[in-house]
Amino acid sequence: MTGSSAASPSLSLSRAALVTAAFLSAAAAVFWVFVWTTDGQRIDQWLFDRLGLLPQAIDLPRLVQVSTETDPRLWIALAVVVVVTVQIGRVRMGATMTRALVTTGLLLIFPVLAIVGARLLRDDVLIRPQIHDWITQTVNSAPSGHAAAATAAVVVLIRATPPLLRPWIAAVAGTWAALVEFGLIAVGWHRPSDVIISTLLVVGAGLLLPDPWPATRSAGPFALPLVAVAVTVAVPVIVGLHYPAAGPVGVAAVIAGVMGLSVAISCVGRRRVSAAGPHHPLERSSLHQPGDVVGDVVDASDERLAGDPRRVWRHQNVRQLVEGQV
Repeated sequence: MTGSSAASPSLSLSRAALVTAAFLSAAAAVFWVFVWTTDGQRIDQWLFDRLGLLPQAIDLPRLVQVSTETDPRLWIALAVVVVVTVQIGRVRMGATMTRALVTTGLLLIFPVLAIVGARLLRDDVLIRPQIHDWITQTVNSAPSGHAAAATAAVVVLIRATPPLLRPWIAAVAGTWAALVEFGLIAVGWHRPSDVIISTLLVVGAGLLLPDPWPATRSAGPFALPLVAVAVTVAVPVIVGLHYPAAGPVGVAAVIAGVMGLSVAISCVGRRRVSAAGPHHPLERSSLHQPGDVVGDVVDASDERLAGDPRRVWRHQNVRQLVEGQV
């Protein structure tokens, strides 16, 4: 995750919604294949039974056990990080206090909504058919509420972090969440498809969260692919050290691959579009410095620019500079 800093990749709300739809569609596809088809349900259950024969997941380091995800100290620390980083972002980006409070509230409530949503889908909406008589666990277990909680914590932490640090946070936190999800299978609480569906649903929804750090510098163009690779490699290696067998390592690799790709995409920021006016410091200065080149970064449709082609040209070029296009 090295490389020269570059303009942070970002998504408009409409493009973020499209990516969210893709994630939700992927989650629906996983549910259909591994819950509603004969072969998919057989494979999912076979993997679940194989991992159920493993020693208890206490063999994993305590930091990545399921109990960590339910520790109140984790959520208190996350809340403190969100509050502090959003306020720092407000000062650095020149956002209003109202915007910062709304962003903080949405980030803090997101894990709660993710957990409630997952449980609602699992218990009241989705149905698991009994295709095979030999499968005794007939109650629907997808998506996993615990996996949704772990993934939501990672999504919120990534979103609250400045883009320059997001790849590092995503690699470490994504590895932690994937190991927690593996632990949910190892202790016999969930099937592999349950945790994968949770990851896809939560990350997809998280892309719609506001970004307290829009249009700032990122770690470079190769950072996001490296995040996906780092998580995909680290998780099965750690699992293999404690469960040296093809079954658990293979399941861990699949979970890690989905998590790695998901958290890498989560690092992509959101563009901030405000109806109240310009938000970048250079744009704000334009309202008070109409004769300055930097001060010309205003809306090209502004009537003050209509009769001055020179200022329109300067607007367009400085706008590109601000957005990192040149």
